Amino acid sequence: MQAYIFDLDDTLYNLSHHRARHLRRAWQVWLDTLPAATVAQILERAVLERIFFRDMDQFLLEAGASDASLRQELIAVSQQTWFMDLRLDEGVAAVLSALAQTHQLGLLTNGPSWTQRAKIEQLQLAQWFPTMIVSGEYGHDKPDARIFEEMLRQLDVRAEDAVMVGDNPDVDIRGAHGVGMRAVWVQQPHLPYPADMALPWRTISHVRDLQMAVRSS
Repeated sequence: MQAYIFDLDDTLYNLSHHRARHLRRAWQVWLDTLPAATVAQILERAVLERIFFRDMDQFLLEAGASDASLRQELIAVSQQTWFMDLRLDEGVAAVLSALAQTHQLGLLTNGPSWTQRAKIEQLQLAQWFPTMIVSGEYGHDKPDARIFEEMLRQLDVRAEDAVMVGDNPDVDIRGAHGVGMRAVWVQQPHLPYPADMALPWRTISHVRDLQMAVRSS
């Protein structure tokens, strides 16, 4: 194996955990006026509905924040701090540092440039990933074969010498298989594995488990 290609969201960090942690802080001035049980329900719903900036005003209104000026204040704080609150999951930096000593690493992420580049900068991913492709800048999203082939071209490795590591079976695993790459599925409880797909090369519960899993090959 010459190269490991990683997805970003819900692979290198847990987006749901980030969302709950971030909104608890960004909306603190309002949430602190509510009973603890209500706060827990609001944050749980925000995670389940994957609330982001465009959804916040309606979500906050339905959750009981009737004051429009308060809602705008809460949204503004969230917009100012969303990316500043990001951090890699525990143990991920150590895995990337170890792999970078012996393998080429690539980052392949779906999403618009403005969100994904902000995450990349905040998480300081350039220290591990000299090669990064953001789908919004490339014009094709995973699982389109063209974006995987472009990553392989930039890394200058053959498909059989690279492995894709990601959480989304339909996007990361299907796309990797489509170009002849091996794939490691970072299992997520909300994303069941499609019955019509070949099994991944390895299945892990977290990127922390990657090195142990591939050693067993």
